[in-house]
Amino acid sequence: MPDGISNVDPVELQTRLLQYRANLFDPVTRLPTLPVVLDRLRRMLDERGSLQVLMVRIEHEQNLERILGWERYDTVLHNLSRHLSGLLEAIARTGSLLCQENVRGDIFLVFLADRFEAGQLHESLVEGVTITDEVTGDSDMVTVRVGQGLIKMRPALRVERTIYNGLLEARQDFHRRGEALDQARLGEVRRMLREGSVRTLFQPIIRLPGHEVVGFEALSRGPAGSYLESAENLFGFTERAGVLGEVELLCLERALVNAARLPAGSILFLNLSMLGLEYIESDGDGLIGRVEAAERSPRECVLEITERTYAESASRLRERVAELRKHGFRIAIDDMGTGYSALHVLADLQPDFIKLDKMLVRDLAAAPIKRNLVSAITGFARSSQSVVIAEGVETEEEVEALLELGIELQQGFYFGYPEPA
Repeated sequence: MPDGISNVDPVELQTRLLQYRANLFDPVTRLPTLPVVLDRLRRMLDERGSLQVLMVRIEHEQNLERILGWERYDTVLHNLSRHLSGLLEAIARTGSLLCQENVRGDIFLVFLADRFEAGQLHESLVEGVTITDEVTGDSDMVTVRVGQGLIKMRPALRVERTIYNGLLEARQDFHRRGEALDQARLGEVRRMLREGSVRTLFQPIIRLPGHEVVGFEALSRGPAGSYLESAENLFGFTERAGVLGEVELLCLERALVNAARLPAGSILFLNLSMLGLEYIESDGDGLIGRVEAAERSPRECVLEITERTYAESASRLRERVAELRKHGFRIAIDDMGTGYSALHVLADLQPDFIKLDKMLVRDLAAAPIKRNLVSAITGFARSSQSVVIAEGVETEEEVEALLELGIELQQGFYFGYPEPA
């Protein structure tokens, strides 16, 4: 055994090995990173002479992580890795390899021995990926971008550099396709803004145990059947493209128009980012003027913001919240319980409502740690005169567990799906 290793304590050696593994295998997806698979790629090249490489990444990944929170985004990455593994089992018959570029990264690398199989996989991915959460059973459509390159054995070149050249080709293809796609989708956004074709759905908020409908959350979707239909694409892409303010203004205007058909006296919950709020306030009559023009009292409106919004511009948001409250608007902190949420934000903003994220509500009855966290949040809410609303309620067991913790306002598929007014 080499000097320096033979005298190492076995426990310390095991610790070093675990640290070494942690640096080479992604803990979220459990996939190896590129350095781990280089030897295997070398053997595949020796056997085949060339390999196809696909670089796969979720669209507008950084904006999506900011919208979802890192914990939920990690879950998406884990489920996407499982989906990619399943596709390779079904498509690749002549040899394949799946890895990640870096630990804690979100770029997947797929190596295939057959060009036709690589083409099949490419086509299936660019159409969108439906992934199912192995814990909850929920299915979501995830849009990914793909770049393709060729790794060809060249005796004059070192094998590792041949592999890296193929990866560079895939990365360049990835960006080239992405730029063209962005331009096409920006055209979709401009058309949507011209035509005002945002759709508004409403989901009821129920007071238990009497099942009284106290309000509705307005949820915006892009044109049916389009790339912009999902909320993640509608807001994730438009934020990256620099037109989020215009889109949120349109969503607000459509929500106020459609809310006229809701039962009289219903509380209307509206989602706004700081960027969207600033844009709306700078355009014409601002938020107050638009709400009053829709013959709705500001007191009937609750503005939902996330801790992410607060973190991006804390002092400015506090000023805006103070101004809006003077006119009667109420404030809700959304997605409480995600990686973004923090009690200091609640203490700073003192919201009228605290909305528990669905990830915290899911399987609450069987998760003591979640119950303790929800109990702490409800205790804070009572002391600060805030009202807790549980989102994402889907089962009777969750309803009962929430009621046991004193949470009477609930929202989710158990009570009603988002629908037009």
